[in-house]
Amino acid sequence: MHIDLTADVGLYRGVSQCLPEPDGVLELSRMSARLKELYSANDPVKIRASCATGVRMVFETDSAWLRLSWRALRSARDVHACDVEVEGCPVLTALPEAIGDNCRIQVELPGRGVRRVTVYLPHLRELRVLSLELADRAVFRTVTETRPRLLLLGDSILQGMTTTSPVKAYATAVARSFNRDYLNLAVGGAVMNGEVAEAAAELPWDMVLVAFGVNDCNQEVGLEAEARQTEKTLRALASTGRPVVLFTPLPWPGRGGKNLDDYIACQKRVAANFPRVTVLDGYDAVSIDQENFIDTCHPNDLGNRRIAEFLIRALPRF
Repeated sequence: MHIDLTADVGLYRGVSQCLPEPDGVLELSRMSARLKELYSANDPVKIRASCATGVRMVFETDSAWLRLSWRALRSARDVHACDVEVEGCPVLTALPEAIGDNCRIQVELPGRGVRRVTVYLPHLRELRVLSLELADRAVFRTVTETRPRLLLLGDSILQGMTTTSPVKAYATAVARSFNRDYLNLAVGGAVMNGEVAEAAAELPWDMVLVAFGVNDCNQEVGLEAEARQTEKTLRALASTGRPVVLFTPLPWPGRGGKNLDDYIACQKRVAANFPRVTVLDGYDAVSIDQENFIDTCHPNDLGNRRIAEFLIRALPRF
């Protein structure tokens, strides 16, 4: 049984827009039109902003299996795994088979009767979902989202580079633990940017986690600019009256002589002017030990798990 992927956009989570293309396939964009423009400086930025980070398909079915195919476009990292979660069962990680330019997974769904299924699309590549198939005469229905929404603003670390599958990224792990909806607007290479925050403030959300800083330091944007953009960011988000959490940069094994500590101190000084902003220190979340990192900057699966465990303890409930 083939599911009409355009009939009900309530099938999708973690998106700001579902944009029909000439061939009838939807672009599942986590970025609003304004954010897409802000993240259009060059192809690497466009690719990272167009990745399906945090994008999910949520539905109820009694099917014993599903088959999902997508058109593989550009990628930020060579990670293609897709996670499938049946409510109450362990997450299944599926590696797609290549069929020309397309990818396909087939997954046996555990349990019996009508169950809620969440499909976490590959988080570090741009794609277009082409088809979803279930067993003949299976129940299929979308699910109305009623949970509070966590908004995530940050760089490649918050985007999940480079975890081996979507649910291992700490942003997703935190949202799953809290049983919250979420929209991940993180973009690899991004720095603190007040215009991005102003655009994000226009979207529906209930709490926001802001996590920038390593790129700011590495690109040497300067402490004056860091203070200015942090102030603009926190002001835009805090003005909504909703909870704002500033998560300062994580330890950076490859920092060399770069003054990351000065950028962390700068962010904290600015945040002190916003009494309703909660500040969490990245250095409390994970150690700088190489066992937590896949390279000189990005946490691996273990590092992401430890960061998630810290945030699950430390984040305010909403």
